[in-house]
Amino acid sequence: MKRRRFLIGSGMVVGGGSAAWAFDRYGIPGTHSNPYLEGNFAPVREIVSADRLKVTGVIPKELTGLYVRNGPNPMGSPNAKKYHWFQGTGMLHGIRIEEGKALWYKNRLVQSGGFTPNTHIISHANKIYAVNEAGGRPVEIDTKLDSQDSQPFQGTLRTGFSAHPKLDSITGELHAMCYDYASDMDNVHHVVVAGDGRVKSTRAIPLPSRSMLHECAITENYVLILDLSILFSFYKLGRGYFPFSWNDEHQARIGLLDRHGSSSDVKWFDIDPCYIFHTVNAHEDAQGNVVLDAMRYQRLFDDDWNGPFGEHPALLTRWSLNVSRGTAEEQQLDDIPTEFPRIHPDLAGQFNRYGYCLGVGAAKNPDFGRIIKYDLANGSSEVVELGVEKMAAEPVFIPTENQESEDEGYLMTYVYDKTVDKSELVIFNAQDLKSGPIAKIGLPQRVPFGFHGSWIEGEKTLA
Repeated sequence: MKRRRFLIGSGMVVGGGSAAWAFDRYGIPGTHSNPYLEGNFAPVREIVSADRLKVTGVIPKELTGLYVRNGPNPMGSPNAKKYHWFQGTGMLHGIRIEEGKALWYKNRLVQSGGFTPNTHIISHANKIYAVNEAGGRPVEIDTKLDSQDSQPFQGTLRTGFSAHPKLDSITGELHAMCYDYASDMDNVHHVVVAGDGRVKSTRAIPLPSRSMLHECAITENYVLILDLSILFSFYKLGRGYFPFSWNDEHQARIGLLDRHGSSSDVKWFDIDPCYIFHTVNAHEDAQGNVVLDAMRYQRLFDDDWNGPFGEHPALLTRWSLNVSRGTAEEQQLDDIPTEFPRIHPDLAGQFNRYGYCLGVGAAKNPDFGRIIKYDLANGSSEVVELGVEKMAAEPVFIPTENQESEDEGYLMTYVYDKTVDKSELVIFNAQDLKSGPIAKIGLPQRVPFGFHGSWIEGEKTLA
């Protein structure tokens, strides 16, 4: 009944079946340009498998596993006027590495029988899942990148899921803030998946704003709820657009939810209008206050209805939440536009010194041309330019086997070379970025700009 209420509501907003509404909703295919369907945003049409990939440099022998990245890849002919970058069919691009060799590359569509998860690929409790938000169900993926016909989390998930669950490496629990306004317009859910891969708890949290909860963060005692300035929009939904929009009337706020209790009570902290797609991390300081580092957008989804890069850039920003006083302080940490932050995978919810990001360039003409390493303890950064016509993706940090310092490890990222219209998987020593890549793995085709990926460790038997 709630889903019908949702659809009826959207019909009421658009006001019947007038010719003007129909033209606005569907447009005329081929009459509009859309930057998210052009260049390396454009989809690839071929499903490819390639063995024994060419390696330039040396892949560290300790790297044995699978690197997979998820992203949108519309296979049909989307209406360019309406198409939003977040809506394409999920496609995985993966490389199997073992003993210094790149055994294979494959790209595969995520198969789900409906809208396919296109945002992230995660590993938990010896399972691999393609995930997204807004009610989508995770799809299990095997080590060959093929979609499996199984129920996520051993059939224990009763809600939608999230594009950005957070793993507490101390407890082994996966925490997610999940919304599905098509089936529950009044609540979001805090879902905890235990280390055994089964849902441990699901808690409904009232959220009447219906904000776009793309991200969350955790600390030792809290889950952070980001109730920010982009809200669900019936106006956009009724006209066939991605149904979230900037809203000046909503008070942006960050909520602290006790992650150890069962109450739905949230302690809220008002902040200036903004939006956050991606947090770097959060932790509690010695006084019990919460520190959140994240990529802050001043404004978006207002003028540009097709994607996130047409208005204001994301800038690394810190919020300090004084728990006893109920106040929040905001500090911009850098003026270089950045996105897609990653940290050591075992440090979510704990203090971390280092963060790794993609330098995206100007807001209306992103070039994705640099990798940035932040030292958050001393406030410094290291910027590595990739070179003319080379554009990277999210850099994923992989710690070494016998790590002695937090940044001892590797960064992996796909890099697109516009001059040859192909991509490589590039590996850096995370402690020595300026020396350049230690290895490059050539791919048979380009990897379109997409979203998030993971390094999934595995033994030789996975190949």
